[in-house]
Amino acid sequence: MFDLTGDVAVVTGSGTGLGRQHALALAKQGAKVALLGRRQEKLDAVAAEIEALGGEAFPVSTDVTDPKQVEAARDKIVAKWGKVDILVNNAGGGEAGPISELAEDAWLRSLDLDLNGVFYCTKYFSQVMLEKGYGRVINIASILGKGGLPELPISPYCTAKGGIINFTRQAAAEWALKGVTCNALCPGFFASEANTPEAMENMNGFITARTPMQRPGEPGELDSSIIYLAAHESSYVTGSIITCDGGWTAV
Repeated sequence: MFDLTGDVAVVTGSGTGLGRQHALALAKQGAKVALLGRRQEKLDAVAAEIEALGGEAFPVSTDVTDPKQVEAARDKIVAKWGKVDILVNNAGGGEAGPISELAEDAWLRSLDLDLNGVFYCTKYFSQVMLEKGYGRVINIASILGKGGLPELPISPYCTAKGGIINFTRQAAAEWALKGVTCNALCPGFFASEANTPEAMENMNGFITARTPMQRPGEPGELDSSIIYLAAHESSYVTGSIITCDGGWTAV
């Protein structure tokens, strides 16, 4: 069960952090993994990790906020492997600042990366999936797409992640009879390139206070959700918003 051998997966923002973990998880289940991100050297390092495990990887330097680069990346991947079965829209980030003081260009940059990038990648890679009548789109949202957070002034990030959740539902509805599923994964707080050890330490007070498990997520704790949503066996799961948050959204 959940064998992805022969499947082609695309993971955006896969040079570091959670994107790297998603890529490795898919590779361990047998998928060939195309790695998308802006920093070629980071992608090459993850590709080397996958190849050391006996897997296949294809690093493609891509800025997901540029639709022409996304389309070109898709064409390269299809030229190499002939198809795309799985898309994990992981690339993202966010700029902080109180709403009353946030610069307009900071707002637009965040929305461009966190929301528009998901649209561009979904648009171009789903074209390949729909043509073949099979696909799994997994959008990485956040628990902050389900509610605000008084401790951190990150309205662009929260707004974009909320948008991703309803974008997921709409895509699922559009593709329900076409063999392509679309689901969203909402992680709680995990260490990442943005959530540095120092940042995680600074946030530890409210993370433990708000999370029933009283801790942030640990490396590998998202893997099972990614594999489940990517699996052929999950064919009846679409439009679902799955949380992996230690109980944050349960209380």
